[in-house]
Amino acid sequence: MKTRFNFSKKHRFYLVIILLIFMALCVTSLFFPLPESLNYDEGYHYESGVEILRGTAAERGYEDIYHRNIMPASALHPLVDQTIQNIFPISRNLNLENKFFGRFATIIISVILAIYVFIWSKQLYGVLAGFLALILYVLDPNIIGSSRIITQDLFGAASIFIAIYYFWSFLRFGGRKNLVLSILTFGVAQICRLTAVYLVPIYIILGLGFYHREIIQSIQTKNIPVIQRVIKRSIFYILALILSTILIINIGYSFERSGTQLQNYQFLSHSFKQLQTYPVLKSLSIPIPAAYLQALDFGKYKQETGFGSGMPYLLGQLGFIVDPVQGFKIKGFPEYFLIAFLYKVPIATQIFIWLGFISLFLWRKQLNFWQNEAFLIIPSLLYFILMSSNTAQIGIRYILMIFPFLFVFASRIVTGWPAYKRAYRILIIVLTLYLLISNLSYFPHYISYFNELVIDRKMSYQVLVDSNLDWGQNKNYLQDYLQKHPNALFIRYEGDNKLNLVIENQKVAPSQVSLDNPINLLVIEANQLIGITTDSNHFYWLRSSRQPIDHLAYSYLIFNISSQDAANIFGNN
Repeated sequence: MKTRFNFSKKHRFYLVIILLIFMALCVTSLFFPLPESLNYDEGYHYESGVEILRGTAAERGYEDIYHRNIMPASALHPLVDQTIQNIFPISRNLNLENKFFGRFATIIISVILAIYVFIWSKQLYGVLAGFLALILYVLDPNIIGSSRIITQDLFGAASIFIAIYYFWSFLRFGGRKNLVLSILTFGVAQICRLTAVYLVPIYIILGLGFYHREIIQSIQTKNIPVIQRVIKRSIFYILALILSTILIINIGYSFERSGTQLQNYQFLSHSFKQLQTYPVLKSLSIPIPAAYLQALDFGKYKQETGFGSGMPYLLGQLGFIVDPVQGFKIKGFPEYFLIAFLYKVPIATQIFIWLGFISLFLWRKQLNFWQNEAFLIIPSLLYFILMSSNTAQIGIRYILMIFPFLFVFASRIVTGWPAYKRAYRILIIVLTLYLLISNLSYFPHYISYFNELVIDRKMSYQVLVDSNLDWGQNKNYLQDYLQKHPNALFIRYEGDNKLNLVIENQKVAPSQVSLDNPINLLVIEANQLIGITTDSNHFYWLRSSRQPIDHLAYSYLIFNISSQDAANIFGNN
């Protein structure tokens, strides 16, 4: 017998709106980044996925320290890329960069995350709130920018959000389905991004908070049977969670070198090296693949030293200190992500979030905080604090996982829409339109988005750089600009500290540049100007005495220079 789905006109209307919003997300993610080149990290993540498919992640990590952060979810990129090229052979003739179609994997995950944002918001606050949360997600420039590139950021945000959603569903509604899904999604999150390990303390806090009244009451009344039952259920859940997660991680890494003794690892971080000093632990066989433990160690090493990341930069200051004993040392800014959030998140979205907190305060007596809102606020707050203590401060994308939670939380402001005053409803509509306008004003350069607190957009580099602004995604725009402007000189220091000059897409030596030639435009990457990827002294004269006259796709800055300016630049470099 076939099941018939009868939708009312109202439900069909909602369905059409949802489909249109999803289509907008797909279109902006799929087609409009075509002119953008692969950024600095995409090739690495794609190759990491290839190593996962080969089952050689640990081996590659031993050979190359930069490949010690390989996560199994990265395998989706080469899988999707090759699938598209095999199914649609014409795709190979589109003159796109190699690996380009690997981006489709991120787009698919982003659409799935959008669906869960809508579902959770609808369950908590109603269908209108679901639409608002979905709009906040789809129109967020940081989400769009991360949805169309080959990295772990969106994977991590999606897996963490979905895992906590099912944990909430299990605690709130129970049932075998929610039990199984909460366990499986926790395990899957661990193979998407290392920050998912923080789900452990988050689950503990949320679980205790959810049952705190029952726990306190049982202890006060000395209800031993209830206490024993709760302990047994908790032990069962924890054991099932641990065993399932170990199995999922092993499957993700093809069981490569699982069971290796702790003493046989070549750790980098002080914390993991310390574990090897304990006799009882050093001979212990670890039942997880070597690549995963390497990744945890490498992540801790990056936290301790900032290795592999550009130098933190905030509001004109580089994050480093010169220690008398240790010498040069990277030092982060505690307020980094607070400032990044202030400047990189649309102002309308920030207002929505603050309205959500005001609503939470006004209705605090009617709320079941630990049953609902805690599952949105606690993860956001904890991840924000943890990331703020990290020395790897290279972009707001490192706190991307808190965005879906905040979107759902902010959507609570339309819960009583019919009863709201006309002025309040107009405010919500105006803010939504403002969000749309702010979004479109940066189209299609969403990685480089800054809100209207940055009045002069070519000066965004004075606030933040690195993957907030310049991630190497606009190399194609640079080539086109240099071809059309023969009077422009592109200048860049490579990793070997060698100065490279490009005129009309042709590399030239500094000695070949004649100061008598009509070269009056200097093009430079924002990261190079600041000095986060090279010696900060290289372009000190330029950034301290000149301001750009224009920008190219926001990440390249254009200076008007004279012959004397050129002499100063070459003389100081």
